[in-house]
Amino acid sequence: MSQDTYTAPLPAIDRQAPFAVQAAPVLERMRAFLGSRAKSCALPVNTEATRSPLELTPSAKDGTQAHKTFTRNEVVAITREVVAIMSDKPSPAAVRDSVPSYWVGNRAKVSDLVKALELTYTPTKGRNADVELNAAGHCLAAYRRETARMAKANKLTATLKAGKGWFAEGVVDNKGEARPYTSEKKARKAWCRLTHGDEWFTTDKADRLAAAVVYQQGDSVGKRGQGKVSRFAAATLDDMHHATVRSLAKKAGAPKRVFSNTNKARQWFSDDVTRLEGVMNAE
Repeated sequence: MSQDTYTAPLPAIDRQAPFAVQAAPVLERMRAFLGSRAKSCALPVNTEATRSPLELTPSAKDGTQAHKTFTRNEVVAITREVVAIMSDKPSPAAVRDSVPSYWVGNRAKVSDLVKALELTYTPTKGRNADVELNAAGHCLAAYRRETARMAKANKLTATLKAGKGWFAEGVVDNKGEARPYTSEKKARKAWCRLTHGDEWFTTDKADRLAAAVVYQQGDSVGKRGQGKVSRFAAATLDDMHHATVRSLAKKAGAPKRVFSNTNKARQWFSDDVTRLEGVMNAE
């Protein structure tokens, strides 16, 4: 097969489509490339991004993307990261069960990486319900959402630790505790949603925002359910990617026998949540 097959730009991607659908042609090119003898491959991928190892580059107005040429070793490395994500949460159990342990890690054979990229998954709910998708693309989408969620949670934790959180009168979480926000603006919007409904902004938006009853963290003494920052931070541990939990434990000073094992790392933090101090920072 001609080298042009892997170096010519891919067709424009519909940015309105689900990420799994956007990523599918990129993953298919990677799969075909790894199964060939070609030495280089052009992909619309930004490996310096933090949301996933397969971050698609922004598209132009016509839907085209900037491509970068990768060597075989680089594509293998990217694929190994993708397969590692497929093998762990938040990937669906059906996909995780389809990825043998020997497909994961630096010793994984290229032929097995190719098999991983060939896997499909059909969600039973959500935007892609009953649609067969590339399993890797679906797992990357879930990982991106989790990464964004954790970044948001970490930002909130850092804000609370700095004593700069905001609260909206009457707005509570599912435990009945006052829900914190990172800014006054977000707290005011939350109060408006509670008071006027989800479409609160369609009528008298400015007046409603101005009338919102909000208060800063320093003024929360005696108000219901402010809670402890450490408890909020600890609650996120169960949902973190395993590598993130181990990294935080190492940064917090845990011994190797702890930070090298995800379950031990989670338990170590649970034994003393103050160990999270200084490591749950906004990224």
